Amino acid sequence: MENPHQTLKNIFTSYWHFLALQNACKLDIFDVISEQKYTFFSLKNELKLAEKPLFYLISFLEEEQYIEIKNDFFSLTQKGILLTKNHPESLKNACLLWGEEHLNAWQNLDFTLKTQKPAFENLYQLPFFEYLQKNPKKLENYHLAMCEYAHEDYKNMAEIIDFSTHKTITDIGGSSGVLIQNIAKKNPKINCILFDLPEVISIFKHQKKDNFDIISGDFFEKMYFKTDAIILSRILHDWNDENCCIILENCKEILQKNGIIYIIENLQNEQKTHLLSLNMMLMCESFERTKEEYQKLLQYIDFEIIDTKKLNNLQTILICKNEL
Repeated sequence: MENPHQTLKNIFTSYWHFLALQNACKLDIFDVISEQKYTFFSLKNELKLAEKPLFYLISFLEEEQYIEIKNDFFSLTQKGILLTKNHPESLKNACLLWGEEHLNAWQNLDFTLKTQKPAFENLYQLPFFEYLQKNPKKLENYHLAMCEYAHEDYKNMAEIIDFSTHKTITDIGGSSGVLIQNIAKKNPKINCILFDLPEVISIFKHQKKDNFDIISGDFFEKMYFKTDAIILSRILHDWNDENCCIILENCKEILQKNGIIYIIENLQNEQKTHLLSLNMMLMCESFERTKEEYQKLLQYIDFEIIDTKKLNNLQTILICKNEL
């Protein structure tokens, strides 16, 4: 039987685990161990760290099975390998992301609870995405972290949705391009377009393919091309209702007749996303919406949700069309 006292005490200090892990990533401990054999003292000298706190950190990483120690030499476990920069399924950038500005905003949750305004904006005097634009390293870390999630989240998209009826499909705010490139690979006859800010596009070194194009721009401004279908994946949850309506209106303008919008989001009424909604309010003055709330937004452009499909355990695809 669960001991409520112990459960609560464990929750109170759970951030110790994360911040120990995050600082190990920040110091490149996992990357360094992955490159060659190190003992404790050779690692200490390589990273120029103090002996006693490093001993406790390394001991913790061994206890929690991020590293192994055999004959005094360190090696990485399967969990530890995922925190190295170059692993194809790396989560290092995600680990770094959540321990910076997000953590600071959460420490000021009371401001958001009292005002319904983003604690982030109160702390940094800029909206979250404007802050990223002014801090290139932060912008890069954010989009690399989103890329790490994308590989797992979108791996089945092209099997779940039959895109073969479209000649052109555009991923608006597609960041790393993982999603649209998966679709392009499975559908070589479809012209697939990645659309995002030029600063975001420049982070990723895309390889040119016959059916994959890149267009840079801002989805809050007029876009000058046409497409049969649009994907908005985890875009609308970043914005309040007013900004969502601007994005949807600009998307509608570039859709061909009978075009479809595929919206990918966590639906509040299908998932326990209350803490995620709090996070969005802290950062962006937004929240995770219900299907009905997305339908209300879509009414602004006379679109209806005509079908839904589960993408994964968390995310749902809303298939939307103008039915007038």
